[in-house]
Order: sequence, then C-alpha cells, then structure tokens
Amino acid sequence: MERVLIVNADDLGLCPSVNQAIFEVFEAGNLSSATLMVNMPGTKDALDRVGAYPALGVGLHFCLTEGTSLSGPSGLTGPDGSFRPRPELAKAAVKGRVQAPDVVRELVAQLAVLEEAGIAPTHVDSHQHVHMLPAILEAMVPVLRERDLPMRIVAPPRAALWSSWSRPRKVAKQALNAYLADRAFARAPTPTNQALVSIHDLDDPGPYDKATYSKLLSWVPPDRVTEVMVHPYRLGPDLLEMYGGDPGKRPFLERCRHEYEALTAGPIFGGASLITFRDLQSR
Repeated sequence: MERVLIVNADDLGLCPSVNQAIFEVFEAGNLSSATLMVNMPGTKDALDRVGAYPALGVGLHFCLTEGTSLSGPSGLTGPDGSFRPRPELAKAAVKGRVQAPDVVRELVAQLAVLEEAGIAPTHVDSHQHVHMLPAILEAMVPVLRERDLPMRIVAPPRAALWSSWSRPRKVAKQALNAYLADRAFARAPTPTNQALVSIHDLDDPGPYDKATYSKLLSWVPPDRVTEVMVHPYRLGPDLLEMYGGDPGKRPFLERCRHEYEALTAGPIFGGASLITFRDLQSR
C-alpha cells in the first residue's frame, strides 16, 4: 500500500534564513506543504518569495505565543499587543480566561494577510500546537468550517510516547496531545491527517537521515494519512539574533539544523505520495 504523507514545514515566515531552508527542502523534493507565520520578522520575505513555488501548499501557522497581535491588544496579549509565552496562554485557557471573540478576531486577521497576498490557505495549524487547547479549538472551528479549511490534528502514534522515555516532560506532552486529539477529530470541520510524527518525538538529537524518517513512519499503519511535521532551519544571523541568547532554545535549534541537512541531502520519502491538506478533500 502506498503511503500518503503530508510533509509540512512549520515556521515559514519566522525569518529569512528559515524561509531559505524551507524553500531548499521543497526544491529537494522532500516537502509538500508549509505553514506561514504572518506576524514575524520573515513574513514579508516569505510572502515575496512563495509565489515562485506554486506547487507548495501554504497554510496558516496561527501564532498566539510569539510576536505581536495583528488585531490589537486583548486578553491574549500584554498591554502593548505582544503575545504572552505558551505557558501563560495555556494557564489562561485552562482557567477559562481565553475569550473566543479574541481568538476569532486574531485568526481572521492572520488569515487576511495570506488572502490579501493572493494565497488561498490549504489549512491551519498553530505555533507550539496551541490550537489543540479546547478553549482555542472551540473558537477556531466555526471560522474553519465557514471557510472550508482543514486543520492539523496533533495525533502522536502510541510508539511516540515511549520513544521519549528519557524525557518525562515530553512523554507527558505527548500523552496530553493524544488525549486532546480525540476531541479534535470529533470537531474537525473537514478531512484531516490521521497521525503526526516528527523528529522531535525522538530521543536522538541528530544528525538524521532517511532511516530516521523510516523509523518515524514505522510507528504508523500505512493506511493512515500521516503528517510529517518538519522544522528545517538554517542557523543564520537573523535566527541567532532572535534566539541565540536563550541557552534553553539551543537543543531545539540544533535538531532543526540537523533536519535541514537531512532533508536537503537527497530523497527521503521515495515510494510515498506527498500531498497537501487541501488534497484530502478530493480523496
């Protein structure tokens, strides 16, 4: 049975060096989709360049935890309109302090950036998976349904939970993702992915190669539409200026660098059918 994969690069628009990495991976044949951040330093560069890649599916990487709100200050932001870190957003969501109208206004504002640039988004996911939080998901679903937009569901296979056994916090996050995925599948307005895998599920900090991705895909039955979520980064001066001063971010950046090197070294997903989220609606 031919595997059906959506290989999606998050963080298009983060900064120009990350944009370059993503476009290089697409040119190498190891990418079918990307999601674009529309409130970050690399947004304009991404919007200026993405038209040169018409076969690349482009969705919205909905951002509520980094950068500045496009809809103005609200309960999601500080007084200056800057988004709060993910732990603060998650705590507010759990305590019932996230207001649906604030989420809707911001989602519509971010989608408008793509639409005004002539991009018909293929789907929506979110930076740091915050759309899986029930309070945010419930606010988003009516907008997605009205616009016939698919969304990513963060549905880790069972093996992904055990693969991070030496990182208890990662195991806990994966267990929570699996729990929230059941709710999300019931609420999804259109067909979506049935599983999600990523090199960040692995204990292995890299380097990576074709065998790495084969291992990830071995966790998922071949008849399930699987999203391979990737983060190919070139560690350019722009990216290091943003995050280089945060020692806690360095392991993530190194994994992303290794992923970029693997995905530009040669064919990775031979024998699989690479599609976009929009293609799911015609299957």
